[in-house]
Amino acid sequence: MPVSSHTPRLTRFTVLAVTGATALSVAACGSSTKSSPSTTSTSTATVTSTTTAPPPARGEAQVKGLIASVAGNSIQVTKEDNTNAAVNFSSTTNVTEVAPATLSDVTSGSCITVRPTQEIQRGQSATAASVRVSPSVNGTCPPAEQSGQGSTSSTPPPGSPAPAKPKPLRGSVASVTGNTITVAGTDTSGNTTQTAVTVNDQTKYSKLTTATPDAIAQGKCVNARGTLDNGGTLQATTIKLRPANDGKCGGPGKPPHGG
Repeated sequence: MPVSSHTPRLTRFTVLAVTGATALSVAACGSSTKSSPSTTSTSTATVTSTTTAPPPARGEAQVKGLIASVAGNSIQVTKEDNTNAAVNFSSTTNVTEVAPATLSDVTSGSCITVRPTQEIQRGQSATAASVRVSPSVNGTCPPAEQSGQGSTSSTPPPGSPAPAKPKPLRGSVASVTGNTITVAGTDTSGNTTQTAVTVNDQTKYSKLTTATPDAIAQGKCVNARGTLDNGGTLQATTIKLRPANDGKCGGPGKPPHGG
């Protein structure tokens, strides 16, 4: 009797132990299963953001053409390719204007740009097709502009391109004697040079003078330099004006005289 009674109790204890272990195992699995989504959620929550860089700032630019209209401090310009451009100016904009001149405006010490009738050879004199007088910059005359090589041939061979225009001569006026202007300058090696320039009845004269913003008017040619803003409008630092020629300021690829 004691033996049979002990056996059922032992069996029940074994069943309870197995059941408890099974429950713990199930609970552990359930806990492990619930933690996985949390880990996955944390991993997928990371999002890479993409930032678009702002466009680069625009650099210096130039607008040339005919002034179509002026309103306040804004100019509408019809460019040489018949497209339109806007130019803004302020009280700090440097405004100059090309005006007619005569030989009497050519004086010692003034800056001068001579366009010869043909290419000037070293040590030779020249005949002036046009003469431009301009103010000095900080007491000195600007260096000569770089240009293409000229040609002394007046009649190019058939089928060949037209010769380039003679390079301009730029410097300061050393003296004026009758119809001869002596121009002082420097050569490419930095040596001082003096060139005798002869003028005649065919020579055209002009002068570049300082002007006020009031000189900016419809119908004039303008050469404005400055910086383009984000809207494409030129904020001018310098403006050069000159008269139009029959309502035109030059064709494509041909910068206007004095520009």
